[in-house]
Amino acid sequence: MPLVSLSDPDAAPPAFQGKITLLNFWGTWCPPCRRELPGLARLATRLADEPTFQLLAVSCGPGGPDDLDELRQETEAFLKKENIDLKAWADPDGFTRMAAAETLGFDAFPTTYLISPDGLIHAVWVGYRPRDEADIARAILELL
Repeated sequence: MPLVSLSDPDAAPPAFQGKITLLNFWGTWCPPCRRELPGLARLATRLADEPTFQLLAVSCGPGGPDDLDELRQETEAFLKKENIDLKAWADPDGFTRMAAAETLGFDAFPTTYLISPDGLIHAVWVGYRPRDEADIARAILELL
């Protein structure tokens, strides 16, 4: 199963081709993720009028295949509590994370990939540091 929208179950999976994509794997259970996500949401808001940019914030459970209903409830509660206006995605079977682990070495939360319109990984951020928001913004602007 590909990425699915937590807010709109009927939404089509996101397309990467031709888009600058900030792909973020995070979880409500992960303290660094909880600190990082508001900054990523601010970036997405600032770039909302840029048609070639998209943020794919993939909410993940703490291990194994995710229970989609539970993940949806936890994610929506967190976003509401933190007043974050963000379309959240899920990777219920973990296939996207497994592919990232095999090809890119994904092994920590949060992990954020900046993917260029031609599908190449432009940059990777593992973990959270307060300066990451500015570094990510600069990297996105280089691709725009």
